[in-house]
Amino acid sequence: MMRRLRYLLPGVISAILLCSISSTLWAGPSWSIEGEYFEGCTCNPGCPCLFGSEPTHNKTCKITGVFRVLKGNYGQHNLDGQTVIGITDLTATPEKNWIVFYINDKAASAIQKNALLDIFKNHVFRFGKVPPERITVRYLPIQVESSEWRKRAEVANRLSLDIELLHGQGDPGKPTQIVNKNFTLWAKEFDLTLDMGKAVNHRFHEDNQEWNYDGRSGFATKFHFTSD
Repeated sequence: MMRRLRYLLPGVISAILLCSISSTLWAGPSWSIEGEYFEGCTCNPGCPCLFGSEPTHNKTCKITGVFRVLKGNYGQHNLDGQTVIGITDLTATPEKNWIVFYINDKAASAIQKNALLDIFKNHVFRFGKVPPERITVRYLPIQVESSEWRKRAEVANRLSLDIELLHGQGDPGKPTQIVNKNFTLWAKEFDLTLDMGKAVNHRFHEDNQEWNYDGRSGFATKFHFTSD
C-alpha cells in the first residue's frame, strides 16, 4: 500500500501544479478602466428604467452607450484616451439579443483593440449573454466631443448621438440629476449621480438594426470597471 502511495503522490502533486498554472494562465491580465459615460436610449426623457420601472415604448429599452476611457490599462498596456461604444437591447432575452461594438480604428493599436474587445465583450457587456454569432465588432473612426452641457459621438455613417443635459430649475448652473439611482445594471461601476439629458439627435443603423430616437432620453456619468 505504501509503495503504491509513493508512486501515486508525485502524479497527484504534478496534477495540482498543472491546474494551478492553467488557472493562472486562463485568468488573463489584470485591467482597469475609468472615465466618462454617456448614453441615449429608447425611452422618453427621464428613462423610467433608471427607477426600476417599465420602459416607455413597447417594453423595450435599446441603448447606445459611449465609454470614454480617460485612464486605463490592460496588464502593461495603456488604454488612456480610448473610446468604445456598445449598442444593445437591455430588455431582450439572450436568445434574441444582439450587441454592436464600435472601437476607434485610428486611436487604438492592434494590442489595444484586442484588450478593449476582451474587456467590453467578456466583462462589461457580459450580462447580455449574447451568443458570438450575434455580436458585431467594427473598427471605425469615432469622433467624440464632451463639454459641460453637451455630449456627442459620431461613427462614420452608422451612428449619430448628441445628448444635451437638462438645466435644473432650482440651480440653472447644474444639470437635472438622479442621485443614488435605483438601477441594477453597472450599479457598482457607475457613479451614484446621473446627469440627465435629452437626445437632440440619436440615429443608428447597422445590419438589420435601425432607429431614430431624436428627442428621447439620455444621461451622463462617470464609470470605473476593474478585473479585481
